[in-house]
Amino acid sequence: MTHDIAAPDHNFSGRVVSTSLDRMVVRTMSASPQAVQRSRRRIRADGLDHVVLHLTSDPFDARTERGDPHVHAGSITVNVLSQPFVRSAAEERNSAIVSLSRDLVSTWLPEPEAYHGTVLTPEGGALLAAHMMSLVGNAHRIGPGQAEGLARATAQMLAASLAPTRVSLAEAARSREAAMLLRCKRFIERHLSAPDLSPDTICRRIGVSRSALYRLFHDVGGVAQYIRARRLHATRAALAEAGGARRVFEIAYGYGFTDAAAFSRSFRKAYGMSPSDLAAATSAVVGTVETDLFSEWIRTLVP
Repeated sequence: MTHDIAAPDHNFSGRVVSTSLDRMVVRTMSASPQAVQRSRRRIRADGLDHVVLHLTSDPFDARTERGDPHVHAGSITVNVLSQPFVRSAAEERNSAIVSLSRDLVSTWLPEPEAYHGTVLTPEGGALLAAHMMSLVGNAHRIGPGQAEGLARATAQMLAASLAPTRVSLAEAARSREAAMLLRCKRFIERHLSAPDLSPDTICRRIGVSRSALYRLFHDVGGVAQYIRARRLHATRAALAEAGGARRVFEIAYGYGFTDAAAFSRSFRKAYGMSPSDLAAATSAVVGTVETDLFSEWIRTLVP
């Protein structure tokens, strides 16, 4: 059993006919009304991660961690066995169920979990539904030589049926990543002077994984490089603002630079002049009317 089943009728009866076809199992099911649940506990116990397509004969309400869809009769639900799933009581009347191995589906859908709980309506899933009904109706006629090709074709048809969903999921993922990147950048700006500002700190405070954080900052050379660049930016602005009144390394230390020589090299590489040269230049105009203009000009150079 892959699910826990609760039948409201004590006179429960059911019949399931299964056929194994390479990396695909085809079933037809008839049963009295029953509620179905796949819990985290069961997932840990059996470790299954197949992708299950269920062409339902009767409507039901479902609950997943991604939403609570109402499933109309004739719809196909996409469920990944590595994810929790709850279904309200519903009758099965020759429902078609197709189970595909994860590695097969992943060839065309790299992250099957992203589609867990997806519902293909009778209109949107019409071609896939017809294919599933053909499979269950002809399973006993399919030989070993045909099984592999049919399993592959079924996974491809699933991917094709989910094409609009894949586009919307990709767009949603990009929006989520953009929002998370902005949150991370704002956090960095607010904590540039914090001595413990690091990728680990950001992960802990923002609630993002290290791999996700590194992916977000990949295009700018990585999160550590971004922090260093923003600290150099802040240091240069502070030097211009100070007008030579504060020691260079005192300012640099306040933004997390603990090695004077390394800071000077990084500053020169970034801005084509040493921090001491900048400090001297700002100091030369202290007390003149140009001071504010010069400092403002220096700040506008910062990207």
